[in-house]
Amino acid sequence: MKNPPDRDRNKTITRRSFAVGAAAAATAALIPSTALTQSTTPEAAHQQPSAMEKLSLQSRAEVEMKVSEIFRKYGSRLNDEQKADIRRIMAEGQEGLEKMRAFALQNSDQPATVFRTYRERQGS
Repeated sequence: MKNPPDRDRNKTITRRSFAVGAAAAATAALIPSTALTQSTTPEAAHQQPSAMEKLSLQSRAEVEMKVSEIFRKYGSRLNDEQKADIRRIMAEGQEGLEKMRAFALQNSDQPATVFRTYRERQGS
């Protein structure tokens, strides 16, 4: 018995799902590993402002959009603690994204490194 076309479509990776996954991985790479392992106590949370409070209104809206999309897809599988962690991690990653976006590049700017598909031979 053949699978319905919808099932086959869900097994293949699309450009959109790849881009979403790559963006999530890039965001996770920007977050310091110590931020992921720190446990926040209620006392520590009151002493320092949250990452969300440091962001501009536009950045807050972007974080909320990303968080709502994650909750739309996976919200039924997440508990309240996991949802709070996702919201915190996305807010902390937004600061790095703003810094990258602020760095002006022209289309003619060359990359910092050059990709070479082979090694040049020594002495040739």
